[in-house]
Amino acid sequence: MLETYVRGWHESALSILALAADLDDADWARQTDCEEWTVKDVVAHLAHLESELCHTEQNDPEQAGGTEVVSAYTAKGVEARRHETPATVVAELAAAVELRASRLADLPDDPSAPAPVTPGGVQWSWDTLLRNRSVDMWVHEQDIRRAVGRPGGLDSTGAQIAVMTFSFAMPYVLGKRVKPPAMSTVRWEVTGEMPLELAVRVGEDGRASAIESLDEPTATLTMKTEAFTVLCAGRRRPDDVKVGIHGDEDLGRAILSAMAIMP
Repeated sequence: MLETYVRGWHESALSILALAADLDDADWARQTDCEEWTVKDVVAHLAHLESELCHTEQNDPEQAGGTEVVSAYTAKGVEARRHETPATVVAELAAAVELRASRLADLPDDPSAPAPVTPGGVQWSWDTLLRNRSVDMWVHEQDIRRAVGRPGGLDSTGAQIAVMTFSFAMPYVLGKRVKPPAMSTVRWEVTGEMPLELAVRVGEDGRASAIESLDEPTATLTMKTEAFTVLCAGRRRPDDVKVGIHGDEDLGRAILSAMAIMP
Protein backbone atom coordinates (compact mmCIF):
# COMPACT_ATOMS: atom_id res chain seq x y z
CA MET A 1 0.00 0.00 0.00
CA LEU A 2 2.91 2.36 0.63
CA GLU A 3 3.73 2.30 -3.08
CA THR A 4 0.16 3.38 -3.88
CA TYR A 5 0.37 6.27 -1.41
CA VAL A 6 3.64 7.41 -2.96
CA ARG A 7 2.17 7.17 -6.45
CA GLY A 8 -0.86 9.25 -5.43
CA TRP A 9 1.32 11.88 -3.74
CA HIS A 10 3.71 12.09 -6.69
CA GLU A 11 0.96 12.32 -9.32
CA SER A 12 -0.73 15.17 -7.46
CA ALA A 13 2.57 16.97 -6.87
CA LEU A 14 3.41 16.82 -10.56
CA SER A 15 -0.09 18.01 -11.46
CA ILE A 16 0.34 21.02 -9.18
CA LEU A 17 3.70 21.85 -10.74
CA ALA A 18 2.17 21.58 -14.22
CA LEU A 19 -0.71 23.83 -13.18
CA ALA A 20 1.71 26.33 -11.68
CA ALA A 21 3.46 26.77 -15.02
CA ASP A 22 0.23 28.14 -16.54
CA LEU A 23 -0.82 30.53 -13.78
CA ASP A 24 -0.68 34.30 -14.14
CA ASP A 25 -0.39 36.93 -11.43
CA ALA A 26 -4.15 37.08 -10.94
CA ASP A 27 -4.32 33.30 -10.51
CA TRP A 28 -1.60 33.29 -7.86
CA ALA A 29 -3.53 35.87 -5.84
CA ARG A 30 -6.88 34.09 -6.01
CA GLN A 31 -8.48 33.08 -2.72
CA THR A 32 -8.83 29.32 -2.17
CA ASP A 33 -11.25 27.40 0.04
CA CYS A 34 -8.48 27.27 2.65
CA GLU A 35 -9.23 30.08 5.07
CA GLU A 36 -7.06 33.14 4.37
CA TRP A 37 -4.81 31.26 1.90
CA THR A 38 -4.31 32.28 -1.70
CA VAL A 39 -3.15 29.91 -4.42
CA LYS A 40 0.42 31.01 -3.74
CA ASP A 41 -0.03 30.35 -0.01
CA VAL A 42 -1.20 26.79 -0.72
CA VAL A 43 1.88 26.11 -2.84
CA ALA A 44 4.04 27.70 -0.13
CA HIS A 45 2.48 25.35 2.42
CA LEU A 46 3.29 22.34 0.29
CA ALA A 47 6.83 23.60 -0.34
CA HIS A 48 7.29 23.98 3.42
CA LEU A 49 6.14 20.46 4.32
CA GLU A 50 7.96 18.69 1.52
CA SER A 51 11.17 20.62 2.23
CA GLU A 52 10.96 19.70 5.93
CA LEU A 53 10.49 16.05 5.01
CA CYS A 54 13.67 16.17 2.94
CA HIS A 55 15.72 16.33 6.15
CA THR A 56 17.41 13.07 7.06
CA GLU A 57 16.55 13.55 10.73
CA GLN A 58 13.85 15.47 12.59
CA ASN A 59 14.44 19.18 12.21
CA ASP A 60 13.36 21.42 15.10
CA PRO A 61 10.24 19.48 16.15
CA GLU A 62 7.34 21.71 17.11
CA GLN A 63 5.18 19.21 18.95
CA ALA A 64 7.06 15.96 19.35
CA GLY A 65 4.81 13.32 20.86
CA GLY A 66 1.53 14.50 19.32
CA THR A 67 -0.45 12.77 16.61
CA GLU A 68 -1.88 15.81 14.78
CA VAL A 69 -0.06 18.59 13.00
CA VAL A 70 -0.97 21.86 14.72
CA SER A 71 -2.15 24.82 12.66
CA ALA A 72 0.59 27.06 14.05
CA TYR A 73 3.20 24.83 12.45
CA THR A 74 1.65 24.99 8.99
CA ALA A 75 0.91 28.70 9.32
CA LYS A 76 4.55 29.41 10.16
CA GLY A 77 5.71 27.75 6.96
CA VAL A 78 3.37 29.84 4.86
CA GLU A 79 4.24 33.07 6.64
CA ALA A 80 7.97 32.44 6.17
CA ARG A 81 7.37 32.40 2.40
CA ARG A 82 4.88 35.26 2.28
CA HIS A 83 7.30 37.63 0.54
CA GLU A 84 8.76 35.05 -1.85
CA THR A 85 7.72 35.13 -5.49
CA PRO A 86 5.52 32.37 -6.91
CA ALA A 87 8.47 31.20 -9.01
CA THR A 88 10.57 30.78 -5.86
CA VAL A 89 8.01 28.68 -3.98
CA VAL A 90 7.36 26.57 -7.08
CA ALA A 91 11.09 25.94 -7.47
CA GLU A 92 11.34 24.94 -3.81
CA LEU A 93 8.41 22.55 -4.15
CA ALA A 94 9.78 21.05 -7.36
CA ALA A 95 13.21 20.43 -5.83
CA ALA A 96 11.73 18.88 -2.69
CA VAL A 97 9.36 16.63 -4.63
CA GLU A 98 12.18 15.43 -6.87
CA LEU A 99 14.39 14.59 -3.88
CA ARG A 100 11.58 12.96 -1.92
CA ALA A 101 10.49 10.88 -4.91
CA SER A 102 14.01 9.53 -5.36
CA ARG A 103 14.26 8.60 -1.69
CA LEU A 104 10.79 7.04 -1.61
CA ALA A 105 11.78 4.65 -4.37
CA ASP A 106 13.19 2.55 -1.52
CA LEU A 107 10.37 2.05 0.98
CA PRO A 108 10.55 0.34 4.39
CA ASP A 109 9.43 -3.28 4.71
CA ASP A 110 7.31 -2.50 7.77
CA PRO A 111 4.60 0.14 7.12
CA SER A 112 3.92 0.38 10.87
CA ALA A 113 7.50 1.39 11.70
CA PRO A 114 7.91 4.97 12.99
CA ALA A 115 8.75 7.45 10.25
CA PRO A 116 12.05 9.16 11.13
CA VAL A 117 10.95 12.60 9.92
CA THR A 118 7.38 13.91 10.11
CA PRO A 119 5.70 17.33 9.91
CA GLY A 120 6.27 19.08 13.22
CA GLY A 121 7.67 15.93 14.83
CA VAL A 122 4.33 14.17 15.20
CA GLN A 123 4.46 10.47 15.98
CA TRP A 124 3.40 8.85 12.73
CA SER A 125 4.20 5.52 11.20
CA TRP A 126 5.35 5.29 7.61
CA ASP A 127 1.84 4.22 6.65
CA THR A 128 0.24 7.25 8.31
CA LEU A 129 2.82 9.68 6.97
CA LEU A 130 2.59 8.57 3.35
CA ARG A 131 -1.18 8.24 3.36
CA ASN A 132 -1.57 11.70 4.87
CA ARG A 133 0.87 13.25 2.41
CA SER A 134 -1.04 11.72 -0.50
CA VAL A 135 -4.37 13.01 0.80
CA ASP A 136 -2.99 16.44 1.67
CA MET A 137 -1.30 16.90 -1.70
CA TRP A 138 -4.40 15.84 -3.62
CA VAL A 139 -6.78 17.97 -1.53
CA HIS A 140 -4.58 21.01 -2.09
CA GLU A 141 -4.39 20.21 -5.80
CA GLN A 142 -8.18 20.44 -5.81
CA ASP A 143 -8.08 23.68 -3.79
CA ILE A 144 -5.91 25.20 -6.51
CA ARG A 145 -8.01 23.80 -9.35
CA ARG A 146 -11.25 25.19 -7.92
CA ALA A 147 -9.68 28.60 -7.27
CA VAL A 148 -8.31 29.02 -10.80
CA GLY A 149 -11.15 27.27 -12.63
CA ARG A 150 -9.13 24.34 -13.98
CA PRO A 151 -10.97 21.16 -12.89
CA GLY A 152 -9.35 17.75 -13.11
CA GLY A 153 -7.69 15.03 -11.09
CA LEU A 154 -10.90 13.60 -9.68
CA ASP A 155 -10.11 10.19 -11.20
CA SER A 156 -6.48 10.05 -10.08
CA THR A 157 -4.72 7.77 -7.60
CA GLY A 158 -4.79 10.60 -5.08
CA ALA A 159 -8.55 10.89 -5.45
CA GLN A 160 -8.93 7.16 -4.85
CA ILE A 161 -6.82 7.35 -1.68
CA ALA A 162 -8.67 10.43 -0.40
CA VAL A 163 -12.13 8.93 -0.92
CA MET A 164 -11.03 5.69 0.75
CA THR A 165 -9.48 7.53 3.69
CA PHE A 166 -12.49 9.78 4.18
CA SER A 167 -14.90 6.85 3.96
CA PHE A 168 -13.11 5.12 6.84
CA ALA A 169 -13.97 8.10 9.05
CA MET A 170 -17.69 8.16 8.39
CA PRO A 171 -18.58 5.66 11.17
CA TYR A 172 -16.75 7.97 13.59
CA VAL A 173 -18.67 10.96 12.23
CA LEU A 174 -21.99 9.20 12.72
CA GLY A 175 -21.35 7.50 16.06
CA LYS A 176 -19.15 10.02 17.88
CA ARG A 177 -20.17 13.39 16.44
CA VAL A 178 -23.80 13.06 15.43
CA LYS A 179 -24.77 10.39 17.97
CA PRO A 180 -28.21 9.38 16.63
CA PRO A 181 -30.31 6.76 18.42
CA ALA A 182 -29.13 3.15 18.47
CA MET A 183 -29.82 1.17 15.31
CA SER A 184 -29.94 4.31 13.15
CA THR A 185 -28.61 3.54 9.69
CA VAL A 186 -27.11 5.78 7.05
CA ARG A 187 -26.05 5.21 3.47
CA TRP A 188 -23.64 7.39 1.54
CA GLU A 189 -24.11 7.14 -2.24
CA VAL A 190 -21.23 8.88 -4.00
CA THR A 191 -21.32 8.99 -7.78
CA GLY A 192 -18.92 10.30 -10.37
CA GLU A 193 -15.22 9.72 -10.88
CA MET A 194 -14.69 7.77 -7.63
CA PRO A 195 -18.02 6.11 -6.79
CA LEU A 196 -18.65 4.92 -3.27
CA GLU A 197 -21.52 3.16 -1.56
CA LEU A 198 -21.09 3.04 2.20
CA ALA A 199 -23.62 1.79 4.75
CA VAL A 200 -23.14 2.51 8.46
CA ARG A 201 -25.21 1.42 11.46
CA VAL A 202 -25.16 2.59 15.06
CA GLY A 203 -25.11 -0.36 17.46
CA GLU A 204 -26.85 -0.71 20.81
CA ASP A 205 -23.65 0.50 22.49
CA GLY A 206 -23.66 3.71 20.47
CA ARG A 207 -20.73 2.70 18.32
CA ALA A 208 -21.14 2.97 14.57
CA SER A 209 -19.62 0.58 12.07
CA ALA A 210 -19.76 -0.12 8.37
CA ILE A 211 -22.06 -2.92 7.25
CA GLU A 212 -22.24 -4.77 3.95
CA SER A 213 -25.75 -3.87 2.83
CA LEU A 214 -28.74 -1.79 3.82
CA ASP A 215 -32.27 -2.03 2.46
CA GLU A 216 -34.11 0.82 4.21
CA PRO A 217 -31.67 3.27 5.81
CA THR A 218 -32.77 5.95 8.23
CA ALA A 219 -31.13 8.48 5.92
CA THR A 220 -29.42 8.34 2.55
CA LEU A 221 -26.94 11.00 1.42
CA THR A 222 -26.28 11.32 -2.31
CA MET A 223 -23.53 13.44 -3.84
CA LYS A 224 -20.76 13.41 -6.40
CA THR A 225 -17.10 12.69 -5.74
CA GLU A 226 -16.12 16.35 -5.55
CA ALA A 227 -18.90 17.21 -3.10
CA PHE A 228 -17.97 14.27 -0.85
CA THR A 229 -14.30 15.24 -0.73
CA VAL A 230 -15.02 18.96 -0.32
CA LEU A 231 -17.22 18.24 2.70
CA CYS A 232 -14.79 15.76 4.26
CA ALA A 233 -11.89 18.16 3.77
CA GLY A 234 -13.90 20.90 5.44
CA ARG A 235 -13.60 23.20 2.46
CA ARG A 236 -17.23 24.29 2.11
CA ARG A 237 -20.47 24.19 4.05
CA PRO A 238 -23.18 21.69 3.11
CA ASP A 239 -25.34 24.52 1.74
CA ASP A 240 -22.56 25.39 -0.71
CA VAL A 241 -22.40 21.98 -2.40
CA LYS A 242 -25.00 19.90 -4.19
CA VAL A 243 -26.18 17.02 -2.01
CA GLY A 244 -29.38 15.04 -1.68
CA ILE A 245 -31.00 13.80 1.52
CA HIS A 246 -33.56 11.01 1.49
CA GLY A 247 -35.30 9.80 4.62
CA ASP A 248 -34.62 11.57 7.93
CA GLU A 249 -33.67 15.07 6.76
CA ASP A 250 -32.66 16.31 10.22
CA LEU A 251 -30.26 13.40 10.63
CA GLY A 252 -28.95 13.92 7.11
CA ARG A 253 -28.25 17.61 7.70
CA ALA A 254 -26.54 16.86 11.02
CA ILE A 255 -24.24 14.36 9.30
CA LEU A 256 -23.37 16.74 6.47
CA SER A 257 -22.44 19.41 9.01
CA ALA A 258 -20.18 16.97 10.86
CA MET A 259 -18.31 15.41 7.92
CA ALA A 260 -15.26 17.69 7.99
CA ILE A 261 -12.44 15.52 9.29
CA MET A 262 -9.29 17.27 8.08
CA PRO A 263 -7.69 19.52 10.72
